[in-house]
Amino acid sequence: MFEEEKAEGKKKIVSVKKKAFDESRRNFIKGSLTVGAAGMLGGITGIPRIAEGCVTSSSKASGKCKTYSFDTPPAPIPASRIQIKKSVDVVVLGAGLGGLCAAYAAADKGAKVVLLEKRNKFTFHGGWNASIDDRLHKSKNIIIPKDRWMAEIMRFGAYHANAQLIKLWLDEHGRVMNKLLDMADAANIKYFVDTNNKSYWPYTEYPSAIQFLPGWNYTLCSLLEKNVKAKGVELLYETPAVQLIRKNNKSRVTGVIAKGKDGYVQVNATGGVVICTGGYANNREMQEKYSPRCLKITGNGYPEGSDTGDGILMGMWIGGAKQDTDAPMLWDGFSTVPGGFRDCVVNLTRQPFLNVNLLGERYANEDAPFGLTANQDIRQPECKKWTVWDANWDTDKDKLHGTVCENMVKTPLWSTKDYEKFKQKGIIVEADTLEELADKMKVPRAAFIATVKRYNELVKKGVDEDFGKDPVKLTAIVKPPFGAGITGAGLLVTMDGLRINTGLQVLDTEGKPIAGLYAAGNASGDFFSNDYPITTTGVSHGRAYTFGWLAGEKAAEGKG
Repeated sequence: MFEEEKAEGKKKIVSVKKKAFDESRRNFIKGSLTVGAAGMLGGITGIPRIAEGCVTSSSKASGKCKTYSFDTPPAPIPASRIQIKKSVDVVVLGAGLGGLCAAYAAADKGAKVVLLEKRNKFTFHGGWNASIDDRLHKSKNIIIPKDRWMAEIMRFGAYHANAQLIKLWLDEHGRVMNKLLDMADAANIKYFVDTNNKSYWPYTEYPSAIQFLPGWNYTLCSLLEKNVKAKGVELLYETPAVQLIRKNNKSRVTGVIAKGKDGYVQVNATGGVVICTGGYANNREMQEKYSPRCLKITGNGYPEGSDTGDGILMGMWIGGAKQDTDAPMLWDGFSTVPGGFRDCVVNLTRQPFLNVNLLGERYANEDAPFGLTANQDIRQPECKKWTVWDANWDTDKDKLHGTVCENMVKTPLWSTKDYEKFKQKGIIVEADTLEELADKMKVPRAAFIATVKRYNELVKKGVDEDFGKDPVKLTAIVKPPFGAGITGAGLLVTMDGLRINTGLQVLDTEGKPIAGLYAAGNASGDFFSNDYPITTTGVSHGRAYTFGWLAGEKAAEGKG
């Protein structure tokens, strides 16, 4: 009787599923015919929309398909609303590292250049700038094989990346970095190669990153801004670009319309427009549509709010294609304390101590590259983890060898006051017993105690039988007081922008270049995919300065 009931129940379930499938199939075919007809009549479909460059966070569902506020291009801004017109050779959108390099390179080729920026100053992030073929590395006899560099980026991107773009970087970046070093020498600015790297299974970090002192990329971008001005480039701050000019979305891009303090400004460009406006780390709707992992973060590393995908959307509105895979730069160790990564990141929790989820369970090798660690963290309950240590943490941390942004020595990333700061805010908790610590962490006592016991057994054995962590990174949790910090993943930038070719030209949806339109930095795509390859340290900025420079040179070739 029971078997008959089970069988009957199974039939009903199958019947319901079949009915739902048939209905879904009919709706899909019907919808496809409708969309197909609309597509033939209306031209391009699925192009994003925002109102004059201002991104909203509203989206609504229409049946089973969700639409977003940017899914339809805005109406062209009428000529009657243009207050000022300018004519130049090249216009660059965005005064970050890539945009400043593009503006300088174009001006250095003799082009008349306007640089537009939505903020009231240039944008700078981080401080690690990848280079492996420059005069500084050669003077230090630091040799990094180009084939391994290529392989690392392709491996992290699961071979979604365009290897021709990576080769372009390898061929050209050294020349550009030497120009930046020359600028620094002329201004008496110091720089060095960061050689504090990890080199063991399962990955090797290469000593590629060059840092400019004392303010990292603030120093570099300040230097570039001075040189850009000296080249005669007109910088228009607080003047965001809102619409590219391309007649019928079929001809070349001839300029851009921006919104200044006194109204709309039209900048015509005979050579081209270079988009260097960054990614969409501050655009929740774009994250929902293109990179849902970003919605699981605990904090934003750059909350200034400028990376809203403006340039990517403007490019798509006139026919450009976005990279079809996502590439967020996720970090681990973000707390709920507001502010950028220098304020809210608990760098102690980024060291490979024991990690447990809110169930008190260990779940992965804690010593993976930070993007991969973040991927594991966002899979856990509430997308959070506790990092656990004992009274020996201050000496254990040196054995764990945090490098690059995980370095515990450099004061912008960690100071002796940070422990107490996060303890006062409840991000770090301490206790004299593991039972009391579990209670303060609000995790199940029994599960947590069992996890710590098992971990300490692995420390004694000298081998991580569970998740394969480097034995050197196994540190016991035996001496009170015991401590723990609760954190989650954070987002720095997104790196999956507009598709480009090796001429830095933006490609349309058929893979053809759009004349007069270039992109670089995080507004461009096809260089990264899935996760950031921290093993090729600083390559995000490496791409920005190199491709920004090359895009500026390319655009200048078409000057009038």
